[in-house]
Amino acid sequence: MPQRNLREQLVEGGFRVLYEKGYHAASVNDIVAAAGVPKGSFYNHFESKEALALEVTRRYGKGYDLERLAHGDGPPLARLHAFFEDIVARNTGRGVEYGCLLGNFSTELATHSGPIRELVAGSLEAWSGAVSEALRQAQAAGELDASLDAARLGPYIVDAYEGAVARAKVSGDRAPLDRLLAATFEQLLA
Repeated sequence: MPQRNLREQLVEGGFRVLYEKGYHAASVNDIVAAAGVPKGSFYNHFESKEALALEVTRRYGKGYDLERLAHGDGPPLARLHAFFEDIVARNTGRGVEYGCLLGNFSTELATHSGPIRELVAGSLEAWSGAVSEALRQAQAAGELDASLDAARLGPYIVDAYEGAVARAKVSGDRAPLDRLLAATFEQLLA
């Protein structure tokens, strides 16, 4: 059985530690312990903890499959609803107390790391754009009121999701996420 790539082990271990502890509370020692690699391996693959955090954030953002959201099969509102159901399931499966890496880093690192702030902002912007595109498609298909401003509504829904994740993180249960789904898809977009 081939041995996993050390860089991949560091990214996977780094994700777990950064997600569960946060950037400032995570040490390189924590990351290498979670990855199961010697400490010297870290600096062979990443120049700093920030460099690893950037890689983890890039991959986390790509995990949202925005192409499928914006241009996938099926009716646009059903696709949008399924997308949010999937990310709520992913969040609750990992533990609502850990939040969302994008939201966590946006509050923890916005004033401390320009590169991470820019990457998180870009990820949230891309996500908002994909939601707006799905909403425009829903309007074109007659599923959604054409008078709604999809360009404003997309970022609003993403922001509302991040707020619900933060509240779920504090409360320790998924109720805020369920309320978001119900209000968004049974009232706002109905």
